[in-house]
Amino acid sequence: MKETREFDKTLEDINNNLTEKDAKSLLKTIYGFINTTTTGEGDYQVKVEVVDKLSSIYNRIPHLIEIRQSKTIE
Repeated sequence: MKETREFDKTLEDINNNLTEKDAKSLLKTIYGFINTTTTGEGDYQVKVEVVDKLSSIYNRIPHLIEIRQSKTIE
């Protein structure tokens, strides 16, 4: 159930709080990881690591939004 709440929170923050600059940066990062994985010498383990890194990025979005919002309040 915790994973579902985290997933929902991440989607909510993406839909409501992610700026265009954030989205472009995220897409560039994703493209870089995928391009390196598909064109490089990586084996299955490298692909698993890339998926884990991308998952970590998405899981940090709500925290990053909270940091930004707290800075704008100050």
